[in-house]
Amino acid sequence: MQRLILFVLMAAAFVYFWKAFDEIPLRVMGQPTSTGLLQRDKEAPFFAGLRAATQIPFKVVYQPVDALAIKDTFQLQMLKSGEFDLVSLRFMQNAEVEPSLAGTDLIGMIPDYRVAKQVIAAYAGTIDRNLQEKFKAKLLGIWSFGPQEFFCSKPIQRLADIKGLKVRVGGPDVSPFILALGGVPAVIPFEDTKNALAIGLVDCAITSAASANAARWLEHAHYSFPLVVQFGFNGYAISQSKWDALSSKEQVILERTFAAYMSELWQFTEEIQLDAARCNTGGECKRGNRYQGKAVSVSAEDVSLTRELMMRAVFPQWAEKCEKISPGCVREWQDKLSAVVAQ
Repeated sequence: MQRLILFVLMAAAFVYFWKAFDEIPLRVMGQPTSTGLLQRDKEAPFFAGLRAATQIPFKVVYQPVDALAIKDTFQLQMLKSGEFDLVSLRFMQNAEVEPSLAGTDLIGMIPDYRVAKQVIAAYAGTIDRNLQEKFKAKLLGIWSFGPQEFFCSKPIQRLADIKGLKVRVGGPDVSPFILALGGVPAVIPFEDTKNALAIGLVDCAITSAASANAARWLEHAHYSFPLVVQFGFNGYAISQSKWDALSSKEQVILERTFAAYMSELWQFTEEIQLDAARCNTGGECKRGNRYQGKAVSVSAEDVSLTRELMMRAVFPQWAEKCEKISPGCVREWQDKLSAVVAQ
């Protein structure tokens, strides 16, 4: 009897240690906690439940980027080097090394969610190919924070009022637009922007209504100018080595799981964007922080001016940069996106 008990215990221990040995480590870099509801209520729970959802024996270690003391501008290099297995890829912050990320979201290119989804459907394959070829990483999906607009500590009524103001931008690809308006662009990390507004380092900053609300920018930036400047795309990318370590069945399961998650994120971000727009201006507020901010109506002239500056000041600089890194990229962009963004 004792031998039987000993045998059972040994067998159980063998199964336990075999399963532990069979686990697939997955180190994940997430969005900063300052992005609020999306990171807290969607992204963190998704990765916490990834093993159960896929039945793949992932051992997930998920950390928001601001908990790592690492700049999110090096996400692709860290995937390539193996420092991380999967990242919540911040497009604007990594566009310097991969310009196709910026090609999805040039200034004034996308007016609404419908066009945003069409752009991603047309161009995701290009991004995936570039990530695989240059960074040994595979794209798992793309989502949007929603329309990016101006939040200012000084009242602005039109784009011309940006002249002479210091404007926080998330990446250098936005700088030509601000310069063309006579403003002074400043590339500042998202998590540092609230303080920059508080001390007057910048007068305005660009992000979505939901992100501005979550990061409490409205404590210092009481005026919003809801011109759609960009659409705030982000994505998820996994290292090629980690992807290749999965079986073909596991790869299909993971792709389907992320596809469902992307659909959920698109819907969620649109919902919180609408709620935040009301929260920021003293309206009915279900999820965010309530402020008494002021928003002005955007004129058709300013919408037209934004599109004009995109073609005159932004696109040429992006095209030059893109051609240096990926010859032929401008023709590919035109073939895939010119008809979509001309709507």
